[in-house]
Amino acid sequence: MKRFFTNSIKIITLPFIVFTLLLLSGCETYRIYYGDTKTSINENKRIYRLDLSFQSLTELPAEIESKTKLRRLDLSGNPDLNLSHALTTVCALPKLKVLILNQLQLETLPQSIQKCTSLIQLSLSHNPLINTEQVIETILPLNISFIDFSHNQLTRLPPNLSKLTKLQDLKLSNNTISNSTSYKVLGQLPNLRSLWIDQNQLTYLPNEIGLLSTVNYLYLDNNLLTTLPKSIQLLPNLATLWLGHNCFKEIPPTLSKTNAYMVLLNNNEIDDIGKTFKKEPFKLKGIVLDYNFLSAEQTRESAKIFRDTFIYSDSNQKMRGIKTKCREKTVNDYS
Repeated sequence: MKRFFTNSIKIITLPFIVFTLLLLSGCETYRIYYGDTKTSINENKRIYRLDLSFQSLTELPAEIESKTKLRRLDLSGNPDLNLSHALTTVCALPKLKVLILNQLQLETLPQSIQKCTSLIQLSLSHNPLINTEQVIETILPLNISFIDFSHNQLTRLPPNLSKLTKLQDLKLSNNTISNSTSYKVLGQLPNLRSLWIDQNQLTYLPNEIGLLSTVNYLYLDNNLLTTLPKSIQLLPNLATLWLGHNCFKEIPPTLSKTNAYMVLLNNNEIDDIGKTFKKEPFKLKGIVLDYNFLSAEQTRESAKIFRDTFIYSDSNQKMRGIKTKCREKTVNDYS
């Protein structure tokens, strides 16, 4: 990045870093997400993370019942696995927090998952036949804070999604969710912090996006957006907005009045900063404009406009006239 400024620089000593790493290595977060992930349980060592994906399983190894320290389990890519029986076994493990059930050709989720009382994260990606409404109803007794419904050919969200009151992070990548009713449902989630709606072939955002009052991190990259609704200015807690790989021709004027601190607009078709940011004050503290079509004059001007931001970047501008996804397809092709 061309510029990276901060008003205060804290010097972190090597001993402090070492102490922090040691502290992290002993905490629950480290056991769930970091360190070695085993692909077999034919050993006597403690296992915190186990990956049994794509092993042509029809049933789980009997030894798994003894792995009471297990925090994370991946059963993806085993479509012949008796999942109901498997869940009865693994849900008896007292510390299981993360369960990955991708690519299992699921249509419904077994009721036995309700025995996973410690579970907080569930991934059901790449199960396009799954009954989303049934899944939600089934996991209601659990304290799920993260769920992944990506790559499931979803076009709308069921109303009962709003019942997942503990949900903080929701991944809806690689679907086609554009109807306003679905965004109303999202707006009813009282604790939603991070939302992925990237790669949903969106050509527009419904005004109901403004109902996502609790969202901090909003991923809208890799769509076909050319404008943003004014309602996006109504998100009081929005911190970072991902808009890369869309079809914007200029910096969306509505961004000047959003509460977002950071906006990523890389890999669009921006060839003009637009009048709004030249004339009006804005709250942005960081903006990324890499891989657009800004001329040398435009980059100099934008550098001045955003000179007081914490992060500003406009490297690797593209040559005008090259073929892009926005020019290859028209809006009607995606409607």
